[in-house]
Amino acid sequence: MLYKTLFPKAALVLVIFLNDVSIKAQERAYLDATQIQIRQRQREAATGSGGGVVTGSTDGRMPSAQPLDISLKISINTGFVRGEVFEYEVQIRNISDGPVEVPWDLSPADIEPADPRTPYQYQTAGIYLNAKLGNNRPVSLDGPILLFGTPSIASTMVKLRPGEWVRIKAKARAVPANPNDAWPPSGLTSKTVDGSVTAQLILAATYFSRATNGNSHEESHIAKGPIASNALTVQFRF
Repeated sequence: MLYKTLFPKAALVLVIFLNDVSIKAQERAYLDATQIQIRQRQREAATGSGGGVVTGSTDGRMPSAQPLDISLKISINTGFVRGEVFEYEVQIRNISDGPVEVPWDLSPADIEPADPRTPYQYQTAGIYLNAKLGNNRPVSLDGPILLFGTPSIASTMVKLRPGEWVRIKAKARAVPANPNDAWPPSGLTSKTVDGSVTAQLILAATYFSRATNGNSHEESHIAKGPIASNALTVQFRF
């Protein structure tokens, strides 16, 4: 009798718990980059420097786990042709145990202070497409996404709690790595070649300052990345 009495209560608790998880793990925002006109900032840096964080292990320690995961979808059914524009979508999900803030503004003008003398810091999230013919011949895909944000301007950042995600839609073009390269690449014997496409997410932080001579200077470093997506099997047509 005690089991029968407790079972409905336990089932109710489980339902409440699952509903609570589904509410918390949800899509936070959607951005259609194909419909937004990007506004550039008025002042660009005259000089700059950058550095990266090595994601592998060089001292015997395991690299720290990435807090984000990225997945890729492509809306193309006929294969890639040189110069052809196609749409793609990426999903960025927080797979860590804590909240993560991600830049969420396509226009760098929105993070630039009105006063040109004011130094400022900002973050970027770069999403780049990488393609290969066969197993190892690289092909460039033009159409990266670059997002800007700063915690001092709340509208330029999005906070992802554990399990939450955002989606971004964008356009790209299939082009050779060098505009002067032959298309198709030399050595191909077929007009249709199988390949793969992946997306990479790189998070960086930048400090923008003004020197005593009046010139502006930027220093950047990679905070997280590259974070690779799933690999999609595609076809290239020549």
